[in-house]
Amino acid sequence: MSCENVKLFVGNLPIDATQDEINKLFSPYGEINTCSLLRQYAFCDKHFNFFDRAIRHLDGKEYRGRPLVVEESRARPPNSTKIFVGNLSATCSADDLHGLFSTFGRVLDSRLCSNVGYAFVHMERKEEAQAAIDALNGTMFKGRTVQTNIPGEARSSSKMLYILKHRPFLST
Repeated sequence: MSCENVKLFVGNLPIDATQDEINKLFSPYGEINTCSLLRQYAFCDKHFNFFDRAIRHLDGKEYRGRPLVVEESRARPPNSTKIFVGNLSATCSADDLHGLFSTFGRVLDSRLCSNVGYAFVHMERKEEAQAAIDALNGTMFKGRTVQTNIPGEARSSSKMLYILKHRPFLST
Protein backbone atom coordinates (compact mmCIF):
# COMPACT_ATOMS: atom_id res chain seq x y z
CA MET A 1 0.00 0.00 0.00
CA SER A 2 1.43 3.39 -0.96
CA CYS A 3 0.96 6.64 0.97
CA GLU A 4 0.00 10.10 -0.18
CA ASN A 5 1.40 13.13 1.65
CA VAL A 6 -1.27 15.44 3.03
CA LYS A 7 -0.70 18.59 5.07
CA LEU A 8 -2.54 20.09 8.00
CA PHE A 9 -2.53 23.89 8.06
CA VAL A 10 -2.32 25.63 11.43
CA GLY A 11 -2.33 29.38 11.14
CA ASN A 12 -2.58 32.53 13.19
CA LEU A 13 0.13 31.37 15.58
CA PRO A 14 1.99 33.99 17.62
CA ILE A 15 5.29 35.00 16.02
CA ASP A 16 7.20 33.70 19.07
CA ALA A 17 5.51 30.25 19.24
CA THR A 18 7.96 27.47 20.11
CA GLN A 19 8.36 23.82 19.21
CA ASP A 20 7.50 22.80 22.79
CA GLU A 21 4.27 24.83 22.66
CA ILE A 22 3.24 23.17 19.38
CA ASN A 23 3.95 19.70 20.78
CA LYS A 24 1.96 20.50 23.94
CA LEU A 25 -0.94 21.97 21.94
CA PHE A 26 -1.26 18.82 19.83
CA SER A 27 -0.39 16.27 22.55
CA PRO A 28 -4.03 15.46 23.49
CA TYR A 29 -4.53 14.21 19.93
CA GLY A 30 -1.50 11.95 19.67
CA GLU A 31 2.25 12.18 19.53
CA ILE A 32 3.82 14.10 16.65
CA ASN A 33 6.55 11.93 15.13
CA THR A 34 8.52 14.81 13.59
CA CYS A 35 7.86 18.53 13.53
CA SER A 36 10.17 21.28 12.29
CA LEU A 37 8.97 24.72 13.29
CA LEU A 38 10.38 27.27 10.88
CA ARG A 39 9.93 31.03 10.63
CA GLN A 40 6.31 30.87 9.50
CA TYR A 41 5.46 27.18 9.36
CA ALA A 42 6.45 23.67 10.33
CA PHE A 43 6.16 20.16 8.94
CA CYS A 44 5.06 17.34 11.24
CA ASP A 45 4.36 13.68 10.63
CA LYS A 46 1.45 11.89 12.32
CA HIS A 47 -1.31 9.38 11.62
CA PHE A 48 -4.61 10.24 9.89
CA ASN A 49 -6.94 9.96 12.95
CA PHE A 50 -4.81 12.49 14.80
CA PHE A 51 -5.50 15.15 12.20
CA ASP A 52 -9.27 14.70 12.14
CA ARG A 53 -9.53 15.07 15.91
CA ALA A 54 -7.09 17.98 16.03
CA ILE A 55 -9.07 19.87 13.37
CA ARG A 56 -12.38 19.29 15.18
CA HIS A 57 -11.04 20.42 18.56
CA LEU A 58 -8.50 23.13 17.73
CA ASP A 59 -9.95 25.07 14.77
CA GLY A 60 -11.14 28.42 16.12
CA LYS A 61 -9.78 27.73 19.62
CA GLU A 62 -8.19 30.77 21.21
CA TYR A 63 -4.46 30.31 21.76
CA ARG A 64 -2.50 33.10 23.44
CA GLY A 65 -5.20 35.59 22.49
CA ARG A 66 -5.53 34.49 18.86
CA PRO A 67 -8.09 32.18 17.25
CA LEU A 68 -6.25 29.27 15.64
CA VAL A 69 -6.93 28.14 12.10
CA VAL A 70 -6.58 24.36 11.93
CA GLU A 71 -7.64 22.69 8.70
CA GLU A 72 -6.47 20.25 6.10
CA SER A 73 -4.37 22.07 3.57
CA ARG A 74 -5.33 21.81 -0.06
CA ALA A 75 -2.69 21.76 -2.73
CA ARG A 76 -2.75 24.91 -4.81
CA PRO A 77 -4.11 24.51 -8.31
CA PRO A 78 -1.32 23.54 -10.75
CA ASN A 79 0.42 26.41 -12.52
CA SER A 80 -1.23 29.04 -10.35
CA THR A 81 0.00 31.94 -8.24
CA LYS A 82 -1.06 32.08 -4.61
CA ILE A 83 -1.90 35.49 -3.12
CA PHE A 84 -2.16 36.24 0.59
CA VAL A 85 -4.96 38.73 1.37
CA GLY A 86 -4.90 40.13 4.90
CA ASN A 87 -6.86 42.47 7.16
CA LEU A 88 -10.19 41.35 5.73
CA SER A 89 -13.55 42.34 7.17
CA ALA A 90 -15.54 39.66 8.98
CA THR A 91 -18.28 40.25 6.39
CA CYS A 92 -16.03 39.27 3.48
CA SER A 93 -16.89 36.03 1.66
CA ALA A 94 -14.97 33.85 -0.79
CA ASP A 95 -17.39 35.06 -3.48
CA ASP A 96 -16.54 38.68 -2.64
CA LEU A 97 -12.83 37.92 -3.07
CA HIS A 98 -13.46 36.05 -6.29
CA GLY A 99 -15.31 39.06 -7.70
CA LEU A 100 -12.65 41.52 -6.55
CA PHE A 101 -9.70 39.58 -7.98
CA SER A 102 -11.40 38.38 -11.18
CA THR A 103 -11.23 41.92 -12.55
CA PHE A 104 -7.49 41.27 -12.96
CA GLY A 105 -7.65 37.77 -14.45
CA ARG A 106 -8.89 34.24 -13.95
CA VAL A 107 -9.32 33.22 -10.29
CA LEU A 108 -8.92 29.47 -9.78
CA ASP A 109 -9.71 29.37 -6.05
CA SER A 110 -10.39 31.71 -3.15
CA ARG A 111 -10.52 30.52 0.44
CA LEU A 112 -11.08 32.39 3.68
CA CYS A 113 -9.29 31.15 6.79
CA SER A 114 -11.86 30.66 9.56
CA ASN A 115 -12.81 34.19 10.63
CA VAL A 116 -9.29 35.44 11.36
CA GLY A 117 -9.22 38.14 8.72
CA TYR A 118 -7.14 36.63 5.96
CA ALA A 119 -7.54 34.51 2.86
CA PHE A 120 -5.67 32.96 -0.02
CA VAL A 121 -6.57 33.56 -3.66
CA HIS A 122 -5.11 31.48 -6.49
CA MET A 123 -4.86 33.13 -9.90
CA GLU A 124 -4.06 31.44 -13.18
CA ARG A 125 -1.24 33.75 -14.33
CA LYS A 126 1.54 35.31 -12.28
CA GLU A 127 1.34 38.58 -14.23
CA GLU A 128 -2.37 38.91 -13.41
CA ALA A 129 -1.73 38.05 -9.77
CA GLN A 130 0.98 40.71 -9.56
CA ALA A 131 -1.33 43.29 -11.18
CA ALA A 132 -3.99 42.47 -8.57
CA ILE A 133 -1.46 42.73 -5.73
CA ASP A 134 -0.14 46.07 -7.00
CA ALA A 135 -3.63 47.51 -7.51
CA LEU A 136 -5.29 46.23 -4.33
CA ASN A 137 -2.59 46.41 -1.65
CA GLY A 138 -3.45 49.22 0.77
CA THR A 139 -6.90 49.86 -0.68
CA MET A 140 -10.21 49.83 1.19
CA PHE A 141 -12.45 46.79 0.76
CA LYS A 142 -15.56 46.28 2.88
CA GLY A 143 -14.38 48.96 5.30
CA ARG A 144 -10.84 47.60 5.86
CA THR A 145 -7.45 48.42 4.33
CA VAL A 146 -6.39 45.14 2.75
CA GLN A 147 -2.86 43.80 2.49
CA THR A 148 -1.86 41.66 -0.47
CA ASN A 149 1.33 39.81 -1.31
CA ILE A 150 2.72 36.56 -2.60
CA PRO A 151 3.45 34.38 0.46
CA GLY A 152 7.14 34.18 1.19
CA GLU A 153 7.93 37.47 -0.54
CA ALA A 154 6.95 39.59 2.46
CA ARG A 155 7.42 38.77 6.13
CA SER A 156 4.16 38.04 7.92
CA SER A 157 3.31 39.12 11.47
CA SER A 158 1.95 35.68 12.29
CA LYS A 159 3.29 32.17 11.97
CA MET A 160 1.74 29.40 9.97
CA LEU A 161 2.26 25.75 10.72
CA TYR A 162 2.08 22.97 8.19
CA ILE A 163 1.86 19.48 9.56
CA LEU A 164 2.62 16.66 7.19
CA LYS A 165 0.53 13.54 7.42
CA HIS A 166 0.32 10.34 5.42
CA ARG A 167 -2.98 9.04 4.17
CA PRO A 168 -3.17 5.56 2.73
CA PHE A 169 -3.85 5.70 -0.98
CA LEU A 170 -7.01 3.78 -1.77
CA SER A 171 -6.95 2.16 -5.20
CA THR A 172 -10.17 1.73 -7.12
